[in-house]
Amino acid sequence: MEAVLRKDSLTETFTDVQCIINETVGHFCSNYGGDFEEWQAAAYLAFVQSCDSYKEKHGRFNTWVRWCVWKDLLTYTRRLYRQWPYPNETNSHILYHLKESISSFSPMEFLEEANEDAKLIINLIWEPPQEILDAEIKSGDHPCHMKMVLKNYLFKIGWTGKRIKETFEEIERMLYA
Repeated sequence: MEAVLRKDSLTETFTDVQCIINETVGHFCSNYGGDFEEWQAAAYLAFVQSCDSYKEKHGRFNTWVRWCVWKDLLTYTRRLYRQWPYPNETNSHILYHLKESISSFSPMEFLEEANEDAKLIINLIWEPPQEILDAEIKSGDHPCHMKMVLKNYLFKIGWTGKRIKETFEEIERMLYA
């Protein structure tokens, strides 16, 4: 019974602060790039933790939620940027195998498997127009930023969010198949 009451109160509280959370997620997504839904998932987890840790001495509940979500998204950002491997002695064998697999990779075979939308995105990555290059320079040199720049460009040329998401998922399936 207590778990049901807690769930109901969390749901009601969530609807009260959902705009604050989504505004914070939108800020991080536009500044750091990446997938909005991934940022949102991290923010929702931070919301639940902020509900558990809130005390009236912390100030207004909305302020506490915003601060907790902001802090956790900054931590998420730092973790995201630390994940990119740098060459060193411990992972040199990984780089060797990676170089071997790249040398056996055939872009033409890869493109044969792709549908037309995926081919367009792949071509935008290989031969980006000046508009994408300029936007990438402004947003920073990180794969998350490139994906956000591509999404914005595709929105400008008339693609829907659903079409963009499905095409990126298709490319991901092809890469990890």
